[in-house]
Order: sequence, then structure tokens, then C-alpha cells
Amino acid sequence: MKYLLLLLFTINAQADIFKDIFKYATLYGAYSQSNSIQGKKTFYVTQESELFETTQRNPADEIKTFGFRKLAHFGYEDKERFYDGEEQNNSLNSNIGNVKGLEYLFEYQEGNQQGREFKNKQLFVRYLAKWWLVKAEANNNELVDIDYKSADARFRIPLGKKLSLSIGAMYRTYNKAYGHNPIQKYLEENAWWNLSYNYGHTDQAYSWENISTGETGYNYFWYDAEGTLLSNSDLDYRNNIYGQLVNRYNSEQLAQIGSFADLSSVVGLDFYHYRKNFWVHAYANALPHHKLLQGDEKYSYGNFIGKNNWLDYSFGGVFGVRLSKKLGIFSEIAMQRYWDREIKVIKAGINFKI
Repeated sequence: MKYLLLLLFTINAQADIFKDIFKYATLYGAYSQSNSIQGKKTFYVTQESELFETTQRNPADEIKTFGFRKLAHFGYEDKERFYDGEEQNNSLNSNIGNVKGLEYLFEYQEGNQQGREFKNKQLFVRYLAKWWLVKAEANNNELVDIDYKSADARFRIPLGKKLSLSIGAMYRTYNKAYGHNPIQKYLEENAWWNLSYNYGHTDQAYSWENISTGETGYNYFWYDAEGTLLSNSDLDYRNNIYGQLVNRYNSEQLAQIGSFADLSSVVGLDFYHYRKNFWVHAYANALPHHKLLQGDEKYSYGNFIGKNNWLDYSFGGVFGVRLSKKLGIFSEIAMQRYWDREIKVIKAGINFKI
């Protein structure tokens, strides 16, 4: 009998735990599409005066989003609207929540922007208590080329009811030697065309003469490894083809360097004030000291900038005021700089009800 009671107690305890984890959570999916910016029309005319349009058409911008979240709404946020993943969540960057306890976000996006395909992945888990907080994050944003994982543990010091100070340490891992540009080193030691030869491209010199002026000169045809003509001149080749080889070379070289891990001190300051007609939610995080725990020091970010300590940071906030029943203004900012990568969101606006 006692084993049955123990089993029932265990099942009930587990059920309560799962209930607490998933209570108020939201599963969401969204799809959006809009016209992409198209360049000016371009044309090609043959010797026989036949005209062909050669405009490069970008496909429509589109984003598919899937996610699962449990984030408490702040007073200034609309609790009734449908969630589609496009919103800016200050909870992800600040060190306070509207409630204590567990919050999380798991989100995946894929799509294309101005003809460039991308996949973004974000994971955020935080447990907030009165005197401490722990947080884990994984952020892979291909649009700004940043990919890292972090674990954050801090003590919290409430400074009154609206201000909070947090101090602790953050452990970050990443697979890219931020700041380093392999092609720059390569071009210091090699002629630019050697890179083309390494990838199977070949050139063939030809001479030309301007019949009207008698001016003469020479240039180069460029071919790929299969012998297909890529370009009629060095200038056209460098403008339209060479950049693809540079990106390929950089990706291959950076992949050989391996991964890194840093341990950083972190200090945060958060302020939250909400009234129906006026609200401010601001935060700032600074990572001033860093120690390399894993990775080739020669390719570390500290070696790139010439010092072991640098300032990584994130800051932002939301400001809003209702000046009257019909008039209101708002602003929102979110900025993050980790290594040499920046993420920025800036909004400002005015609302007037007629």
C-alpha cells in the first residue's frame, strides 16, 4: 500500500512540475511575404539591334516562423494580440521579468531577404528569483552572421522597487574567429589572381584596338574549371565573380581554425516603471573582462584587437507616453555588440486617434 501511495505521490508531483513548466506557454507558427526591392532595369542589345532585358529579379521576401514560448507580458505589452515571432521581446535582453520563476523561448525562422536565404535559431531559458538569476541562450542569426551559445549566472541586488543591479559571469562558446579576415592575410602574400587559379579559374590574354582613336591595349578573358566563359575583362571579373571566391576562401579557412570559449564578467542594470499613461523599461549589460578558455589564442578576438579585455554590451528599452486620450508617442531600441558583430533595432512613432 505504501508503495502505491509513493507512486501516486511521485506521479502527482511530476504532473505539478509539468503543469508549472507549460502553464501559460504558447505554441505559434507564422508565415509572411512581401515584395522585395528590385533594382533598375538593365538591357542588352545585340549587333543586330535586338534588345533583351537582363534585369536581375529578386524573389519575394518571405519568413516562416515556428516557436514555443513562455514569457510574461509587461504592462505596456498587448496581451490580447496573436503572437507571430516578429515582436521585439525586451524580456530576452533585460534581467528582470514581470514575474519570478521560469521563462523560455524556442524559435526557428527560415526565409529569404533580398534574394538571400537564411535560417535563424534562438533558444532562451531563464529562471529569475529575488536575489539571483540563471540564463542560457543559443543564438544563430545568419542575417548578421553571428552564432554563439551562452550560460549566465548572476546575483541580483534590488535597488528599490524599480531598479535592479545584477553581477556575475557569462560563459560563451562560438565557432568563428570573429574579427579575422583570412583573405586580407592571403593578399598580403599573394597576387589576387592566384586565388582564382587555386579554384580552377583560368585567364587568357587578348589585345584590343580602338579603331576611332588608334588606342591599343590588352585584357583577359576568364573561364571556370569547365572552360565556360565567366568574364570578358579583369575589371568585370573582380566586380562580379571574384567576391564569390573570397567568401568561399574565408569560410573554408575560418572552419579550419576551430571553436572558442570565453569566460566573461557581466554587470547589468535594469529599470522598470509602468503607469497607464507613462512607462519606461530600460536595461544595459556590460561584459568588460574576458578570459579565453578554449581555442587557438593566435586567432582569438583578443589577439585580433591587441588586448585581452574589450567591452561587449547590450542595451535598450521601451518608452511610451499617452499625452491625451487621442495622442501618444513611443520609442523602442535594442542594440547588442558581441565581438565585432552588431544587432540593432530602433523604432519611434506617434499615434493620433481621429
